[in-house]
Amino acid sequence: MNARFISFEGIDGAGKTTHIQRVRQHLEHLGHTCVLTREPGGTAVGERIRDVVLHQPMAAKAQLLLMYAARYQHVCERIVPALQQGHWVLCDRFEDSSFAYQAHAAGLGSQVCDELSAWVLDGFAPALSFLFDLPVEIARARLQARSAGVAEDEFERQALSYTQKVREGFLLRAQADPQRVRVVDASQSEAEVGRVVVQHLEHYLAGVVAVGQKGQG
Repeated sequence: MNARFISFEGIDGAGKTTHIQRVRQHLEHLGHTCVLTREPGGTAVGERIRDVVLHQPMAAKAQLLLMYAARYQHVCERIVPALQQGHWVLCDRFEDSSFAYQAHAAGLGSQVCDELSAWVLDGFAPALSFLFDLPVEIARARLQARSAGVAEDEFERQALSYTQKVREGFLLRAQADPQRVRVVDASQSEAEVGRVVVQHLEHYLAGVVAVGQKGQG
């Protein structure tokens, strides 16, 4: 795990994009430089895969393999170089989404993702992940209000029961790794969610500083 790599997770409509910007502003105010990116995507190859995954019906296994192909390219081409240059990397979705969508909701099972993760990423992961959690009905209403007249992608077209399974998958990931995954109640007001996110971030940064000072002692 890299201390400057943060991911933002949750079902569509949970507010990830809004609060990535909030974290970026907070870190930049503290003098850090940030790289914002997303999955699938983040590279030329990844963006082409994103277009296929979001707009072409396909088998769950094919979808999962494409996600990890895009992720490997993303890590090699964008994320690791940015970290090596001393930047913070803020990523809209990372591996937790594969476990929530393909492993849990699509029924492929976590073992498949575990094996792919070990082969493709070899332990590379965010040190901190924000999971924006809210009821699927609220998330769907937000999406409909935000995207009036815009065609839905393959994930947004799924039934509420599928999205509920995705939510469950995210919460299972949080339960399995509570030190890394910070669950945020995204049904609250945007200002309150932002306050909680910054509070978690400041607590995390204090821990990073403490570890750094211990290492220098």
